[in-house]
Amino acid sequence: MESSEGDSEYPLLETMGYYQRFSQKLWLAGKNENWELAEFYAHELQEVTEELIGSDVMHDGKNLSDLAEQIFEMNVKKVDGAINKRDGILFRENYELMIGSCNVCHTTTNHPFLKIIIPDNSSPFNQQF
Repeated sequence: MESSEGDSEYPLLETMGYYQRFSQKLWLAGKNENWELAEFYAHELQEVTEELIGSDVMHDGKNLSDLAEQIFEMNVKKVDGAINKRDGILFRENYELMIGSCNVCHTTTNHPFLKIIIPDNSSPFNQQF
């Protein structure tokens, strides 16, 4: 997907796919207290976020890099902290905050119909359809 206000292309759709896939796998690993696997997916989310922040991505008049830094980055770090403590309750609380930050960003960028949820058995994806 090309940035609407820049000359360079940034793979925004691919990045959002990584967010969804990694966050879903992170949930399943943490829920099952597979902390090593959860740590892996938290790290992958951090890498995707760092790349987005460093790429100065503009889309439809919104600076997605700034939003990722302001809204999402701190919450994925909180999830990582819960993983390091091996604390399932804290993991769930911080994971919920992280998913909430996805939805805040989607609303801020005029995409409130993209509602991310905590994975459950109602769908193979962590999205409300």
